[in-house]
Amino acid sequence: MITQPSSARIIEVLQQELSDHIAPALADPAGEAGMQMIQQILSTLAVRVEHEIAWLVEETAAIEAIAARLVDANPRAERVAAALANLRGAPGGSLHLSDVAARYSLASEVLSCLLEDVPTDSELRPEVEAQLDLRLAHEVEVIGDFQLVGRT
Repeated sequence: MITQPSSARIIEVLQQELSDHIAPALADPAGEAGMQMIQQILSTLAVRVEHEIAWLVEETAAIEAIAARLVDANPRAERVAAALANLRGAPGGSLHLSDVAARYSLASEVLSCLLEDVPTDSELRPEVEAQLDLRLAHEVEVIGDFQLVGRT
């Protein structure tokens, strides 16, 4: 019986099995380097599967809210308004990764328009930049200190 059925937990069990039983049996340096690379990739996947949908949904909602405030305050923000309309026109409510990722892609266009169109002296600018910083922080958390182990 699976008592902890998350994908992250399955990856953790796989990593433990590799560490305990496979890695010690490797004598070849190339095999050891390959094992380290696999372990690094599994670690990043565990972080990603644990948080990815939440991050995408939360970022999309925050970007949509900032864009809505801009459009309400400045009807001439046509590019942001058009990108926001595309986002709002997309089907929502599904938590299937492909659906969430499709909305996130539309939200990325909204963020891009915000970064280009919100003046640096606008009161919204710090929020727009904070969204970009959050996105970069999530990317770093997913990727981690990623290096192709054993590669030069």
